[in-house]
Parts: sequence; structure tokens; C-alpha cells
Amino acid sequence: MANTVLLNDYDILDVVLLCHAALAQDSPEPPTFYLNQILNLNFAYLNNDQRKEVEVYLAEKKYLPEVKIEISK
Repeated sequence: MANTVLLNDYDILDVVLLCHAALAQDSPEPPTFYLNQILNLNFAYLNNDQRKEVEVYLAEKKYLPEVKIEISK
């Protein structure tokens, strides 16, 4: 079941501006700096269950593609 979360409009604006800063060639910081800022802004909106899901996602490295091993005979 999907839940609705109200986001502050200034947080949304910050995310968009940070995305543009990360993509700009003349930004003073590397893209990872801006990605971390975006992550921190959005993490604040997660509930406890979602935060635990993030922990499991990272601990189990679910971001890696599934390894498929084929044994040919």
C-alpha cells in the first residue's frame, strides 16, 4: 500500500537545484557532494520502517545486479 507524504516545497526546490549543480560542468564540488545533499534531504521524510529497509538494502547489497551462473554441458 502506498502512503502519501507531504513534502516542503523548499525541499523540492533544493533537490532540483542540487541536481542541476551536480550536472553542471563548473560546479565547485564533485557530483557525489550534491547527491549526498539530496540523499540527506530525502532521508528525513522516511519513516522508521523505510529507514530499516534502507539498512537491509545496503547490508545485503541489493543494488548489485543478480548473478546468474550458467553451466553448459
